[in-house]
Amino acid sequence: KDEAHKAKERGNAAMRTCAFGLAVAEYTVALALLPDLPPAGTVDDCALLRCILASNRSGAFCRLKLWRSALTDGHLAVQAKEDFAKAHVRLGTAMLGAGLTEQAYLHFAKALALEPNDQTALKGRQTCLAMLPLWTSQLARQRRAARFSVDLARPSGTTRVFAISDVHFDHRCNEEWVHEIDNFSFQEDVLIVAGNLADTRNSIAKGLSALKSKFRRVFYVPGNHEFWLALAESSKYPDSIAKFLSILELCDELEVDVFPAAVAQDAFVVPLFSWYSADFGGGDPFPDDTSTTDQHCRWSIPSSQIWRYMLRLNRSHLELPYHGTVVSCSHFLPKSQLPHAKHSGLAKTTGCEALDEQVRALKGGQRVHVYGHSRQEHSEWDGGILYVNHYHGEDGGRKANAPLKCIYDGQKVMQNAVVGSDGTSG
Repeated sequence: KDEAHKAKERGNAAMRTCAFGLAVAEYTVALALLPDLPPAGTVDDCALLRCILASNRSGAFCRLKLWRSALTDGHLAVQAKEDFAKAHVRLGTAMLGAGLTEQAYLHFAKALALEPNDQTALKGRQTCLAMLPLWTSQLARQRRAARFSVDLARPSGTTRVFAISDVHFDHRCNEEWVHEIDNFSFQEDVLIVAGNLADTRNSIAKGLSALKSKFRRVFYVPGNHEFWLALAESSKYPDSIAKFLSILELCDELEVDVFPAAVAQDAFVVPLFSWYSADFGGGDPFPDDTSTTDQHCRWSIPSSQIWRYMLRLNRSHLELPYHGTVVSCSHFLPKSQLPHAKHSGLAKTTGCEALDEQVRALKGGQRVHVYGHSRQEHSEWDGGILYVNHYHGEDGGRKANAPLKCIYDGQKVMQNAVVGSDGTSG
């Protein structure tokens, strides 16, 4: 162990003189001098030193831009001692260099949860927040390449589009309702889920998996409930953005769409991430500090600016080449003229007027926007766009054959068409 410490110090000296290759060699010698890892479940007396050496070597590999090796050592460091902030910083740096922006954010955020004043971790997290809206990470590029054009050759008239919001799958009656949706009637169709599917990631996974088994494609945008950090999730996700990014990764695993995509040769669905702004409806621009609506959220940016950040996440998607019927969706209301609770405290947590600018920036022959959150079933035309909320609700599953809203029949936009969950017309 003493010899390992000496090799570590030689490696540190090499780092100070920018001799990064020599530093890698010295840290490698130091790691080789440590005892083998003990069997699982037993204490590693060298855990801290093993962690430091692996994180230092990861840092040296980063300076050499050898990202794969830096990632391997970063993971080794975190595995050795998960409560060591520097290990998370090193792994986050390696992930950022390797184009894994979403995963890098998680580790910078974990480092700050352990050491709130760590400037390197703070800078890393801010870099991730700045890069995420560009959607240039490996995950984002793979998501776009795999999903956007897969249905561009699908003939017109061969798929319907349905909408629903606020399913609250973690309520027993709604879980049972989802599983009772007919297994065959919607296999060629698309479902839009406009947020508040469930509160926890596990329930979201179960709900999306069940819905995906019923429909050909499912498009999904998180609502405010998805950003809540339940007690069981607080140790896993340092903040609500980290949970949000984990949900997007989950959707990739389940082949659920969170990015825009064609659903036929002349029809597109465009998910828009959203949050509420305090001045919704023309009221004062100041958040209600007494509101407990989303007290279970934890933010890495000022809560009053979340709506701006969500809009930034949508910008690159507004520029894609859409044509024909374009259906956009968000959880929060894009217009204060849509029905909602007028009480000022509730209105402040209901919608975002600036979101409607993005809705209207999307061009198409026929336009629909699906939203949720307001707890009010509604559809209306305004300025050539059909705005639709098919609110399901916490007790929606208690209604026999609770319907789904058909907003596109493959040829034309539908305003008042509902189909029972058994596949029969309402």
